[in-house]
Amino acid sequence: MKTHTLPKTGLSARVGLLGDADLADVLALQEVTRAALPDDKKTFMLMQSESYFQNLLAQKTGVMIGVRSEQGTLIAQMALMGHMELREAIARRLITSNDVPFHHAALTDNVVVCKSMAAHPDWRGNDLANTLVTFALSLPFTQAAAHIFAQISVGNKRSWGVFAKNGFGIVAAAYDPKDGQPRFIFQKPLFGFDFSREIIADDVVPCEDFPAIINLTQREAMVGVYDETSAGKLAFRQSHEVLNLMPTLARVNSRG
Repeated sequence: MKTHTLPKTGLSARVGLLGDADLADVLALQEVTRAALPDDKKTFMLMQSESYFQNLLAQKTGVMIGVRSEQGTLIAQMALMGHMELREAIARRLITSNDVPFHHAALTDNVVVCKSMAAHPDWRGNDLANTLVTFALSLPFTQAAAHIFAQISVGNKRSWGVFAKNGFGIVAAAYDPKDGQPRFIFQKPLFGFDFSREIIADDVVPCEDFPAIINLTQREAMVGVYDETSAGKLAFRQSHEVLNLMPTLARVNSRG
């Protein structure tokens, strides 16, 4: 594990891969994290089964990473699922099963999907989400993937803001078919996006403008990034790399 200093407390913590022996701590952290969320934000975190985590901790379906305090308490965790082809991630509903066009990745590209992030409520303010994401991006496991994806509730600005600051862009938006909640799909290509200079839309409010964001990302190879002139808002930029995958994707989703 890698040693890390927590910015709020000044205490040291260890960041690294989790294993089979960590199952009880992983399940407990999931419970306490969701229990602390207000009722209107509980959809930010989807509860997962014991077998889901067992397979990750045994590195059968991916890996789990975690942050432990210097006393040994597990205070943050995240799953990295893959490697797999994008078409498999869609079929397994690791990414929304709606008919979302992916303009920036081929269905046969090798991907990793970030899932199931949790941070202990008693340790908030210690930049734990950013610690997990930056550590994940440093792993050979993720660096070997053509793309990294994450799907995040639109209202969870704190979480998706971390991904945006780490080079991820919003490539799609959809209402999740399971609970009807609006969610962004974030993507980070191995070599980043090839942006044109022109900003197509700026000063975009994520929640208020969500239907427009759906239309925008469906029609064109647009990528949402932080609007540098308006805090908490988005700007959309055109990417030069465009893949026409919509007919193929519709067939994949119909099988999912």
